Amino acid sequence: MDLYVSDLDGTLLNSNKKVSLESKNILNELINKGVNFTIATARTPATVVDLLEGVNLKIPATLMNGVLIYDINKRNYIDTKDIHKDSVNKMLKIFKEYKKDFFVYTIRDNHLWVYYREFKWNIEQDFYNERCNKSLKTFVKIEDYVEAIKDSKVINFIIFDKLDFIKEIYEEIKNVEGITTDFYEDIYEKGMYYLEAYSSKASKANGIELLKEYVNHSKLITFGDNVNDIPMFKISDECYAMENAVDKLKKLATNVIDSNNNDGVVKFIKEREGK
Repeated sequence: MDLYVSDLDGTLLNSNKKVSLESKNILNELINKGVNFTIATARTPATVVDLLEGVNLKIPATLMNGVLIYDINKRNYIDTKDIHKDSVNKMLKIFKEYKKDFFVYTIRDNHLWVYYREFKWNIEQDFYNERCNKSLKTFVKIEDYVEAIKDSKVINFIIFDKLDFIKEIYEEIKNVEGITTDFYEDIYEKGMYYLEAYSSKASKANGIELLKEYVNHSKLITFGDNVNDIPMFKISDECYAMENAVDKLKKLATNVIDSNNNDGVVKFIKEREGK
């Protein structure tokens, strides 16, 4: 029995940021017949729970690029990788020097809190609007980042900006001990770039390695579309890039399958399983 792990945005989700009805129906049919399927995504529990409503996942998911292992059915954090306080302080110093506001994700009292100050770009407002009214996550506008996060576990920093600025600040952040940082073009707003920074102990690959303890399987088979899927591709027995994936990922893939808008992931699994 294989273990299938799919990314969400650009992979299982279509361009409307939804799992199509056809994908849901096929997935549930496969899961009910014993197929092992779960997800690995940069998203948080708050948005994932809503996006996967109607999908009967039985295996915990790797969220926030491996920062969290989360049981969607039980609404329970199984594992978290928070950032060491020294690394947090260095991150705050860099953002202050660059005069850059950001989203900082924290966990306190088994709840996800996101702190922010001001929005410079429309994409930041859109990012907030899509996520602000979720029961499993609370956004709080603040004046002082240090004061806001003092009693919480910090798990993630996110910024949006143009490529030149992102590249420049990335060169600073990548040297912070205990931090992994990545950036890539936003798939929904071309020309804008998304940078995130999180514990170096976290990755989709590390999260999946932990998930594998829950599932007896012969092969790990993964699906993705972007550069943050590279770590999980490298640990996979087989890895499949979507037709809409970035070229860098396609070069690493076992093969390229149909696009996210054509239900590529679930159709591939259904054909492979012969169900």
